[in-house]
Amino acid sequence: MGATSFLFVLQLPVCDRRVMKVFTRYNDLDLLELFWSESESLTGEIDDGEVLYRREISDFKLTLFIYTYEMKCNIFLSYKDENILSIELDNISELKRNENQLYFYRNGSVKLSVIFGKIFSIDLQDE
Repeated sequence: MGATSFLFVLQLPVCDRRVMKVFTRYNDLDLLELFWSESESLTGEIDDGEVLYRREISDFKLTLFIYTYEMKCNIFLSYKDENILSIELDNISELKRNENQLYFYRNGSVKLSVIFGKIFSIDLQDE
């Protein structure tokens, strides 16, 4: 009986080293200084990148949800526990603080800014 040989070819996808992980970048300490509190996990898993920050000034409450790996941020502003503003932002690459302002960047430009003053001031840029 003759010997049979088999040749197996395993094809693996080529790994492109230029592929980068995409997520929303921000500095925890900057947000701590603006919101006066640490982040809270939305899921109970501290490292999953889903967090929220809150701060109250007078009767206004600002809540920021950050979905780091989805590159999404949701901002809610309420007055005396009544929602008055809700903004959903997609493709947010970075949050940056400058003094008492927080900037939300998309494609290298500011999409939204929040000023933390005597009240909250929110400026949404047109597309």
